[in-house]
Amino acid sequence: MRYYADLHIHSHFSRATSRDLDIPHIALWALKKGTTLVATGDIAHPGWLQELERDL
Repeated sequence: MRYYADLHIHSHFSRATSRDLDIPHIALWALKKGTTLVATGDIAHPGWLQELERDL
């Protein structure tokens, strides 16, 4: 089995990134690109962790 992965996407909490880097947009673009595995950085940011817990 073959996987297409992006193992390090920053969130919208990271500097110099798009405000659209939230869970719904990341999921949408992963689906459009055929990405089957997505991992995110910024896990230590309390706001991002809260969004992950809420949206996943």
